[in-house]
Amino acid sequence: MAPRTPRSVVSVAPGVVFVEGPVSNWVVLAEEDGVALIDAGYPADTDLVLDSVLLAGHDLEELRRVYVTHGHVDHVGGLPGILDRFPHVEVLAHADEVDNVRGPARQQVTPAEIGGRLAAPRVLRWLGRAIASDALRPTTVPSARAFTARDFDGRAMTPLPAPGHTDGSTAYLLPAADAIVTGDAVVTHHDTQPASWAPRPRMITPFFTADQALAVESAGVLPYPAIVLPGHGPAVHRVGSEWVPITA
Repeated sequence: MAPRTPRSVVSVAPGVVFVEGPVSNWVVLAEEDGVALIDAGYPADTDLVLDSVLLAGHDLEELRRVYVTHGHVDHVGGLPGILDRFPHVEVLAHADEVDNVRGPARQQVTPAEIGGRLAAPRVLRWLGRAIASDALRPTTVPSARAFTARDFDGRAMTPLPAPGHTDGSTAYLLPAADAIVTGDAVVTHHDTQPASWAPRPRMITPFFTADQALAVESAGVLPYPAIVLPGHGPAVHRVGSEWVPITA
């Protein structure tokens, strides 16, 4: 099996490194008291996530917390492996999302629900990548807790509720970087979508989403600063009226 490698790793602002992983994305953040992650990939991504902390110029012992956008396995699957090595790391999520993060049951599309869509080659290819990423491995994060306003005192980020994809889906605004981390509330591309679609902020394929109408409403009220760091697809920045992928 070929080694797992990220599709891209880009420093989008001082202290903010975006990783477009093999199938889903995460962000490495420098904070005053150490290092944080936003999301942590699939179960097979644990080592890749930790390697990205080193690539961003940090020591692994500096890792303090992981902020979760939502509790799907492609965004929390790497957490058990991280916590096995670094049990002091906090895992924080919106109160309405904590049960999804903790698992093992979670608000997520099932293989049976995907089955009827496998006639589309791009969906079949995505499913193969997901299974190769250990998507079917039972994932639990019992230490996950609900964040409070106090968790963001003095931090250069603001959580923004974005329900719909899941009940407690959350985006994180990074004002100093003029960026927003959207998770799957907004993506720029997904492997189940046509390859010809240009990367730009868009909705993820609807069958992944618990409440599509609410998700569309949430996406419509999110702020869109100069940079969008999505849960799938490349990071993009605004150039005039266009969205352009950010390259290393």
